[in-house]
Amino acid sequence: MERCQESIPAGAGGPASGRRNNASRSLRLWGVVFLVVPAVLVLGRASLAEVLDRVVATVDGTVITQSELQEAVEAFQRQAGEAGRSAENPWDRKALERRILEDLVDRKLMDQYASKQGITATDEEMEQAVKDVLARANMTREEFLKALQKEGVSYEEYRNQIRDQIIKAKMIHREVRAQIVIKDEEIESYYYEHPDEFRTEEGYMIRHVFLALPQNPRPEVVEAVLKEARRIREEILGGLPFEEAAAKYSQDPSAARGGWLGFFRKGALSEELDSAIGALEEGQVSEPILTQAGVHIVRLEERTTGGVRSLERVRETIREKLFEEAAERQFEKWRKDLRKNAYVEIFL
Repeated sequence: MERCQESIPAGAGGPASGRRNNASRSLRLWGVVFLVVPAVLVLGRASLAEVLDRVVATVDGTVITQSELQEAVEAFQRQAGEAGRSAENPWDRKALERRILEDLVDRKLMDQYASKQGITATDEEMEQAVKDVLARANMTREEFLKALQKEGVSYEEYRNQIRDQIIKAKMIHREVRAQIVIKDEEIESYYYEHPDEFRTEEGYMIRHVFLALPQNPRPEVVEAVLKEARRIREEILGGLPFEEAAAKYSQDPSAARGGWLGFFRKGALSEELDSAIGALEEGQVSEPILTQAGVHIVRLEERTTGGVRSLERVRETIREKLFEEAAERQFEKWRKDLRKNAYVEIFL
């Protein structure tokens, strides 16, 4: 029986020589190991994870990995407060993973479509969106970052969400809005079918320009701020739109919304404001109103007396509501068509 045997070089022989050969082979083997291990270490954790990561879906050739899905699931649980409950029941976890994977597939499809169509969200647009959120929430950036941290959401994650919303809005505008027409009959039907939505208390809707005062201000400081407020009011009465005046001069977060403060019940504001607003006609701009916080210039947008607001008062509000609902339905149909025409594989 023929046997494969390693040849021995001339001049070598005996047990010692065999041991030396075995040692030599071992050293050569370890040399290979030492070459491989540093190469793996050089790859780093992220690259190694990419090598070992399982693909859970492909979307027109773009992969979605297990780690990507895991990150999305954890982000959802942090925001929804479901981390403990989902971990207790593996079936819940599987259902959650599948649902979020479907969302990731849709996002990949929309990202691909947006990229092909040149639809993007610029840094300026995202920053303006953040400023609008801060204004509506009446928060400083530092307070907002602390609130995000408390919810377990990084600022980068939040900016990505803003980016997705801006791109989605642009796609809706491009692909959906032009196809939607809201008829007057639809508005009237909605109004008469939902009267409770338009029932109000006695009060008013207002905008303001606000100039702040420091704590315990000196009389000359108060007079200087009042003088500036009177100058701004004259500029408004001279033709400067109130919304622009608020955006330009107001020292309140509502400046980003043209000074819009919304609805207040009668008696809900300070005595000085309530009394001054009570004397205004709709559309009229007040004299500067001095309060403990500062000086206000108020425009009365609408006075409500209780009961149901008239159809003409709420017609445009209803139109916008119906339009947004129709746009969402149309967008959902467009999204499904996008999915139908794509090549998607799910491996979860």
